Amino acid sequence: MRRAILLTGALRTIKKTIRFFKRNVLCSVEKHEIAVFACVQNDTQEPDTVWTEWLKAEIGACLLDVTWFSQEAFPHWAAQRDLCLAHLPHLDEGWKGYLRKSGSMIEYFQLQLAYMKMCSTEAKGGFRYDYVVRARTDSIYAKPVDFHWLDWTEAEIAERWRRVEEETRQDTLGAKPSDMDVFRNFMCTLWSDTVIPNIPFIMTEYVPSPVESDKDMDLTPAGIRRYLHEGRYILTIRKNNLYLVRRDLFHFLPTLGSMYGFLRSPGADAWWFNAEGQFRDACYYSCVSVFEYSSAFEERSLAYPSQWVEADFFDGAGEVIHPRMVYCVVRR
Repeated sequence: MRRAILLTGALRTIKKTIRFFKRNVLCSVEKHEIAVFACVQNDTQEPDTVWTEWLKAEIGACLLDVTWFSQEAFPHWAAQRDLCLAHLPHLDEGWKGYLRKSGSMIEYFQLQLAYMKMCSTEAKGGFRYDYVVRARTDSIYAKPVDFHWLDWTEAEIAERWRRVEEETRQDTLGAKPSDMDVFRNFMCTLWSDTVIPNIPFIMTEYVPSPVESDKDMDLTPAGIRRYLHEGRYILTIRKNNLYLVRRDLFHFLPTLGSMYGFLRSPGADAWWFNAEGQFRDACYYSCVSVFEYSSAFEERSLAYPSQWVEADFFDGAGEVIHPRMVYCVVRR
């Protein structure tokens, strides 16, 4: 199986997060063909060339390309950004100012640049990747992103369903949960067996695509196994922190790099124009269902730096201390 990993964002705390990226995102190098396409922003005093060599040394042969984003290297970016905002007359000028200064729009421009390098590699090699993973430079992924669920037998799926249903029942105060509630939790906890006991404390969300209906879902072990392999879904952590999806479903999201603000689904909320809202709407118009994992504890890792307490997440040796945690964002 071929996997492409698009690594984007400012360098920020990458020296703290890189070992977890290697351990849990590049964890299947021996089993799968993995390629990393990075589009990163240098927010340090060291030159890009020094960082490029560092990334090559850390990631190794999996790193096929590094693109350095900056306003100077991509002067047309600001013009494209302003063109998009100029064609959104219904968006308040204050929010337009926010989008100009925040990383919301830049995030998808970086994604688009990395995606273009991935497409170029596919075209030159005459192949297509099977799955695409997007990861951030400042995030720790505490569970292996190893696609182990694609290897499950029907018997293993049935047993996992039983365990998820049992934990979901605790979340519903002992009442029998609906099959769709169990299915939502089943999909949102694919990351690891260790997060199943966390179901009563996490925020799982299922946003079905416009072509997916509850009544059409086959929730037998055979049907779920088929859905894991063939379903139109994307797995996400905290909205759009990390996500993975089949390659053939990953076309619309990268277009946000140049079409940001032009997607607004019928179910969009008041914050449809932020990075998370545009992500959801791109999934909607791609006819891809979203399964999101997050928890109140992990949300703390996205708080402002003044609220960040490293001891909440790591022990003295720098290891993650919460076995049920899937990710956190390292602010400094």
